This record gives sequence, structure tokens and C-alpha cells, in this order.
Amino acid sequence: MVNYFTIGKNDVSNIYSRIRTTHERELVERRRKLYTEWPELAEMDRQITEANTRTIRKILTLSPSEAEKAKKDRLQLVKQRREERNRFLQEHGIKPEDLELSYDCPICKDEGIIDGKRCICYQKHMLKLLYRQSSLENVLEKENFDTFSFDFAKSKDFSTNFKADGRSFLFTGGAGTGKTFMSHCIAKEMMDRGHSVLYVTANELFENILAPYIMFVEPDAKERLKSVYELVYNAELLVLDDLGTEMTNSFTLSQLFEVINRRMLSDRSTLISTNLSLKQLRDKYQERIVSRIIERYDICHFYGNNIRSKKKTEQLKHTED
Repeated sequence: MVNYFTIGKNDVSNIYSRIRTTHERELVERRRKLYTEWPELAEMDRQITEANTRTIRKILTLSPSEAEKAKKDRLQLVKQRREERNRFLQEHGIKPEDLELSYDCPICKDEGIIDGKRCICYQKHMLKLLYRQSSLENVLEKENFDTFSFDFAKSKDFSTNFKADGRSFLFTGGAGTGKTFMSHCIAKEMMDRGHSVLYVTANELFENILAPYIMFVEPDAKERLKSVYELVYNAELLVLDDLGTEMTNSFTLSQLFEVINRRMLSDRSTLISTNLSLKQLRDKYQERIVSRIIERYDICHFYGNNIRSKKKTEQLKHTED
């Protein structure tokens, strides 16, 4: 069980810090190798740095007009040195980026924040933390389209050709017929393609995320859950597994409608799996909830024998043999 309270800003900040440190070390190593092979390149970079440092120190002792002239002279000198350096790099087939800091995310430069807002990569790191703390990471290694024993074209097409158009699914059928397995396949495929996917059971969503965030009054408690709460509405795909196993009350009904409706309005895809039939869904949930699902979701009915029981029987048979 994931403890959503233990995952917060500090954890994600640590990830970004490690990423930046890794890239800084890689840059030092790349420069060391290039400077060893090309000492004249090292001298050019030293001169550029020295010109900047010398001018900054000098400006502190000059009058405003003299300082302005010194700045212009510096810019001209640095421009000349950079032109010489660029010619050298081109002549010797050296990539300029090999001498610059690289980033996992060039948008925020591995800071996680851009213009005071969280970068899109922030969500992906938060999701990685969630999966690492849960058992889902190991499950997805075993349950994916590579290990799937039959073709399910619609689901495969959805995950491999995903478009942010709000296309959603309802998987309905008896226990053990493959709904969760298929959900794992889609989640794994989309995550491998770089999309943000939040995978939670209905019970986890209502009891461990929505209820604590909405009902807690302590600012610290809300802040710790804020990132996960935002993922419920902002992840490109929300997989809501085992709908119908949660305790049904006015809170869960209102929040389920809120999640479905808000994600629908913002064209965010949702995948809901349930053991309930459409009739049972109508009996258990409000009409406005079920009608939105029926109108906007691709409904996939899962039939057949209990796959989990069948697999366990086969495993026992092999063991006995």
C-alpha cells in the first residue's frame, strides 16, 4: 500500500538534485577528455573566462562612463575569442554541446519549476516515486503487451497511438477475466512512451487521496498530498481499478462524478475497470455518473473463465508433474 503522505516536494527535489549532479559530473568528465586531447581548446576557454573575470573586477574601480566602455570592450573581446573557438570546434569535428551542460528536461533545465509553475516533467518524477513505493512497478514488468497471450486491437491501438483527446475506456466483466491485466498492459505501454499515468484502485483514490486532501484542515497535511491530488486530474491517463469495491456514500459519489467530469472537460483520458455490469453500475451509482461513462467511454466487456484461477490450476499441475 502506498503511503501518499510520505511523497512530497522534498522527494522530488532530491530527484532533480541528483539529476543535476549527474549531468555536472558528466560535463566535467567530457571537458577533461577534450582538454587533454586538445590543450589549445582548454586555453581558449581559459582566456574567455579570464576576460570576463578581469573585466568584472576592473569595473568595480571605474567611473560609470569608464565602466560602460570596459563592458563594451569585454563583449568585443569575448565575441572574438568565441568565434575563434567555434572555428576550432568545427575544424576538429567537436560538438559544441559536448562542452555544455546537458539536461533531462531542457524546458525547466532540471529544476522542476518554470515561470513559477511546475514543469510537465515534475508529474513524471512524482509518478515514478509512487510506482517505486508500490508493487506496481514489478507487476508491470510481468503484465504488459509483450506477455499478453491474445490480441486486443482496440486497447493496443489506444496505448501505442495515444492522442490527448480524452478517449476513455470502461472495462467490465467478472473477476479474473483479464481486466486488470489489460489495464496493466496499457499503463506500461503508455509509460514506456513517456506519458504520465496514474494507476490507483478505487479504494485508494477515495480513502487515501481524495478524502484526506479534501477533509484535512492542517496545511502541512494538504501540502504533502497536493502533488498526488493534482495528478488525479492532470495525468494524461488515470487508471481507476476495481470500481465498485469502495465504500459508497455521498462523498465517493460526488467525488467520482467530479473526477470523471473534470477529466472529460479537460480531454484527459480515463480507464475504469469494474466487476460490475452496466445494470449494477446504474443501481450503485447516480444516473449522471453512469450516463457520462456510457456516452463518452469505449465499453469493453470481458467474458470467459476466471483466468487467475485457471493459471493457478495450471501452475499446480506443472508442480505436481
